[in-house]
Amino acid sequence: MKPALTPMRILGFLVLAGFALITLFPFYWMVMTAIMPTDAILSRAPSLLPDLSRVRFDAFVKVFENRPFFTWIMNSLIVATASTLLSLFVSTLAGYSLSRFSSPPQQALGATLLVSKLIPASLILIPLFIIYTNTGLFNSLVGIVLANMTIGVPLATWLMKGFFDRIPRELEQAAMIDGASQLQAMRLVILPLAKPGLAASTVYLVLTSWSEFIFARTLVDKPEVQVLTVGMQSFVGEQMVDWSMLMAAGTISVLPAIVLFIFLEPFLVSGMTKGALAGT
Repeated sequence: MKPALTPMRILGFLVLAGFALITLFPFYWMVMTAIMPTDAILSRAPSLLPDLSRVRFDAFVKVFENRPFFTWIMNSLIVATASTLLSLFVSTLAGYSLSRFSSPPQQALGATLLVSKLIPASLILIPLFIIYTNTGLFNSLVGIVLANMTIGVPLATWLMKGFFDRIPRELEQAAMIDGASQLQAMRLVILPLAKPGLAASTVYLVLTSWSEFIFARTLVDKPEVQVLTVGMQSFVGEQMVDWSMLMAAGTISVLPAIVLFIFLEPFLVSGMTKGALAGT
């Protein structure tokens, strides 16, 4: 039986719709800037609705013709995928350890991870630059992956710890009584129940790695190793900005994140639902 549409529910829907419009408007205007001529966007009274007679998709084609855009995307995909998988592996083990064991060294390590998240990336940039120059990691995608892990692992570890804390320890203890080792109990019993946490951590790690700029800009200077965030800077010149191509590149760059969220959204929603049921 569907709930009745009361005035309060209608008001709630309208408020949520208003927030959704405000949130999605920057993305809408980015697409508008990509498909409309620059003079229409930069006019004193720009129209909120596109003039269909002036809509052009040339900018999306020129992005690939005038720039090594495909190379940037592939480099970003490699970096984001490797950074996410490695960070998720480390964060899952670290979060499980912090959740299930409470020795002083582990608690100190957990506090250190939490404090390290407060350190800005620019503060560790110079040490990383010196290390990479001396070890041959400069101008390599491996170096960017390792740098991204320094940013993603601390918070992802605490995210996973929070999800592991909500899973009863009796479940893995029962598996261990049946003959499973602790690692087997974690892999076969705990991890399937922690799918919402893995999904949330994956979304965070992917977005962090995909949008990272400081490390990729400083630790790489070869054009063939540049990632998307650094390459998009080339659309901004000293005298002018190619707004159509820049916004076309920006539109393409957010599509992987949208696809990822759509794919992982069922796990995120089920995790919130289970948490709500567990708390009642």
